[in-house]
Amino acid sequence: MSNYLPLLDELCCRSAAFIKSCPESDSLIVSAVAHYGVNYGCMNSNTGRNACFCCSRYVDEYISPQLRAFVLLLLELLFIRDGSFSCSLLSSHDIDELIDIVSIF
Repeated sequence: MSNYLPLLDELCCRSAAFIKSCPESDSLIVSAVAHYGVNYGCMNSNTGRNACFCCSRYVDEYISPQLRAFVLLLLELLFIRDGSFSCSLLSSHDIDELIDIVSIF
Protein backbone atom coordinates (compact mmCIF):
# COMPACT_ATOMS: atom_id res chain seq x y z
CA MET A 1 0.00 0.00 0.00
CA SER A 2 1.44 3.33 -1.07
CA ASN A 3 1.78 6.27 1.29
CA TYR A 4 0.56 8.63 -1.43
CA LEU A 5 -2.95 9.65 -2.39
CA PRO A 6 -4.04 9.57 -6.02
CA LEU A 7 -3.31 12.93 -7.67
CA LEU A 8 -6.95 14.08 -7.83
CA ASP A 9 -7.47 13.19 -4.16
CA GLU A 10 -4.29 15.05 -3.21
CA LEU A 11 -5.46 18.14 -5.12
CA CYS A 12 -8.89 17.96 -3.49
CA CYS A 13 -7.30 17.55 -0.07
CA ARG A 14 -5.10 20.61 -0.59
CA SER A 15 -7.99 22.59 -2.04
CA ALA A 16 -10.25 21.70 0.90
CA ALA A 17 -7.55 22.71 3.39
CA PHE A 18 -7.08 26.03 1.57
CA ILE A 19 -10.84 26.65 1.37
CA LYS A 20 -11.15 25.92 5.10
CA SER A 21 -8.32 28.30 6.01
CA CYS A 22 -9.47 31.30 3.92
CA PRO A 23 -12.64 32.21 5.88
CA GLU A 24 -10.55 31.97 9.07
CA SER A 25 -7.97 34.43 7.70
CA ASP A 26 -6.93 37.48 9.71
CA SER A 27 -7.48 39.58 6.58
CA LEU A 28 -11.04 40.89 6.50
CA ILE A 29 -11.03 41.03 2.69
CA VAL A 30 -9.78 37.44 2.26
CA SER A 31 -12.24 36.19 4.86
CA ALA A 32 -15.21 38.03 3.33
CA VAL A 33 -14.45 36.98 -0.26
CA ALA A 34 -13.90 33.34 0.74
CA HIS A 35 -17.06 33.32 2.85
CA TYR A 36 -19.07 34.73 -0.04
CA GLY A 37 -17.49 32.34 -2.57
CA VAL A 38 -18.26 29.24 -0.55
CA ASN A 39 -21.67 30.17 0.84
CA TYR A 40 -23.23 32.27 -1.91
CA GLY A 41 -21.05 32.46 -5.02
CA CYS A 42 -20.80 28.71 -5.53
CA MET A 43 -20.24 28.17 -9.25
CA ASN A 44 -19.52 31.87 -9.88
CA SER A 45 -16.27 31.79 -7.91
CA ASN A 46 -13.23 29.52 -8.07
CA THR A 47 -13.37 28.93 -4.32
CA GLY A 48 -17.05 28.02 -4.40
CA ARG A 49 -16.62 25.84 -7.48
CA ASN A 50 -13.76 23.94 -5.82
CA ALA A 51 -15.78 23.54 -2.62
CA CYS A 52 -18.75 22.20 -4.61
CA PHE A 53 -16.51 19.77 -6.48
CA CYS A 54 -14.91 18.45 -3.27
CA CYS A 55 -18.32 18.05 -1.64
CA SER A 56 -19.77 16.27 -4.65
CA ARG A 57 -16.76 13.96 -4.77
CA TYR A 58 -16.53 13.05 -1.08
CA VAL A 59 -19.67 14.01 0.80
CA ASP A 60 -22.83 12.01 0.39
CA GLU A 61 -25.87 13.00 2.41
CA TYR A 62 -26.90 9.36 2.64
CA ILE A 63 -23.85 8.06 4.47
CA SER A 64 -24.32 7.14 8.09
CA PRO A 65 -22.99 9.36 10.88
CA GLN A 66 -20.65 6.52 11.91
CA LEU A 67 -19.14 6.28 8.43
CA ARG A 68 -18.82 10.06 8.25
CA ALA A 69 -16.94 10.00 11.58
CA PHE A 70 -14.58 7.31 10.22
CA VAL A 71 -13.98 9.37 7.07
CA LEU A 72 -13.19 12.50 9.08
CA LEU A 73 -10.89 10.51 11.37
CA LEU A 74 -9.10 9.02 8.38
CA LEU A 75 -8.74 12.47 6.80
CA GLU A 76 -7.23 13.85 10.00
CA LEU A 77 -4.84 10.90 10.29
CA LEU A 78 -3.74 11.43 6.67
CA PHE A 79 -3.11 15.12 7.41
CA ILE A 80 -0.98 14.14 10.42
CA ARG A 81 0.94 11.53 8.41
CA ASP A 82 1.60 13.98 5.58
CA GLY A 83 2.72 16.77 7.93
CA SER A 84 -0.21 19.16 7.46
CA PHE A 85 -1.26 18.58 11.09
CA SER A 86 0.95 17.62 14.00
CA CYS A 87 0.49 15.19 16.86
CA SER A 88 3.26 14.71 19.38
CA LEU A 89 1.46 11.87 21.20
CA LEU A 90 1.69 9.31 18.40
CA SER A 91 4.66 8.04 16.42
CA SER A 92 4.57 7.76 12.64
CA HIS A 93 4.28 3.98 13.07
CA ASP A 94 1.22 4.49 15.32
CA ILE A 95 -0.34 6.81 12.74
CA ASP A 96 0.21 4.24 9.96
CA GLU A 97 -1.32 1.51 12.14
CA LEU A 98 -4.38 3.68 12.87
CA ILE A 99 -4.79 4.48 9.17
CA ASP A 100 -4.74 0.77 8.37
CA ILE A 101 -7.30 0.00 11.11
CA VAL A 102 -9.68 2.84 10.17
CA SER A 103 -9.38 2.03 6.46
CA ILE A 104 -10.71 -1.50 7.07
CA PHE A 105 -14.05 -0.20 8.35
